[in-house]
Amino acid sequence: MLTVKKYLTAGEFRELVRAATKPVRLDQAIASGKDVGLEIDPTESGLAMIVAYLLDWTFTDFDGRPLVIKDQPPGVVRAALDQIDADSYLEVQRAIQEHDKSMRAFVAAEKKMMSGESTPAPT
Repeated sequence: MLTVKKYLTAGEFRELVRAATKPVRLDQAIASGKDVGLEIDPTESGLAMIVAYLLDWTFTDFDGRPLVIKDQPPGVVRAALDQIDADSYLEVQRAIQEHDKSMRAFVAAEKKMMSGESTPAPT
């Protein structure tokens, strides 16, 4: 069983973006004339989302000992994620991605309903 945050704060979202992107070396990009932009790290992006949302779980290590992550810093959560099997990791990742997707859809629908009119009022 997983316990996850319903929503991320702005700070948690910024940390998620920071953790999911590769560092940009501006000096090298400018010298080479390349366009500077964020590059998503596919390995880190899923992990960053899990760490951002995951509050607690009922997972154990291979010896049956609980993997405690509740109220732990991100480094401890990452270390615990490294100790579960790959199938369980992917299951956690999929569940959190689905949660994120449904929360974004919910917020978008709420914003649409709160606006009332579909056309702007004359000024």
